[in-house]
Amino acid sequence: MEKIDYLQSWGLPKDTRFRRRLTYLRYLALQALVVRRGHKLCSLGKEQIGCSWTFSPDEIGPESTVYSGGVGNDISFEHGLVNQFGCTVNLLDPSPTGIATMDLAENRIPHFKFLPIGLAGSCCTLRLSPPLSPQEGSWFSHSEKGTFEAPCLDLASLLKQNHHSYVDILKLDIEGAEYGVVDHIIDARIPVRQILVEFHDGLLPGIRRSQSLRAGFRLITNGYRLIAILGTTYTFIRAEWPACPGRVAA
Repeated sequence: MEKIDYLQSWGLPKDTRFRRRLTYLRYLALQALVVRRGHKLCSLGKEQIGCSWTFSPDEIGPESTVYSGGVGNDISFEHGLVNQFGCTVNLLDPSPTGIATMDLAENRIPHFKFLPIGLAGSCCTLRLSPPLSPQEGSWFSHSEKGTFEAPCLDLASLLKQNHHSYVDILKLDIEGAEYGVVDHIIDARIPVRQILVEFHDGLLPGIRRSQSLRAGFRLITNGYRLIAILGTTYTFIRAEWPACPGRVAA
């Protein structure tokens, strides 16, 4: 989903300008009061089109386990992980947009492992609605008005299927399904080192701000620190990371 520049409000209706300014104030408050400093940070992806993601590069390398939920029409972030860190990236997207993107010649590389399925909080079938912006291309979860049925797996099932026991980086750009995935990670106690998530309140119909606040609160009260905010994307990292094969405990 395209990110919003909260400062560029000229020419918009008065109520829209007011909402954007409130959102920007909330962003500043979170940056000042909640974001934990002291972590080395790296940003990859095309920032000019809202596809940049921030993470901690410590201990990230060719052996890292990376999952990317949501392909859309740009995977510059995932290419950056391959080019700079040698990561193998497991990409997931059942939508026509995502499948078309992964079918491009430049995206058919050995470091990309693509599955045309969705990532959700449970193994299920989600109904997806067409993109609000055809140019941006993101299909989104909409149980009542969805026109496209997408098969989905939860993270535990994916890890078992791929013989992984933990995740170093999990990117969630899954258009409203992120809340179920966060709950699943916490409830199933899945070891995920970093969660890079875009919350879609204010971006998609039917998603309340309280859902994003609840998800962030659950992560923070279950061992995660919020270390970066970039527009509508948030980066969480586990405060303590148990020793895993090939890893050094943080």
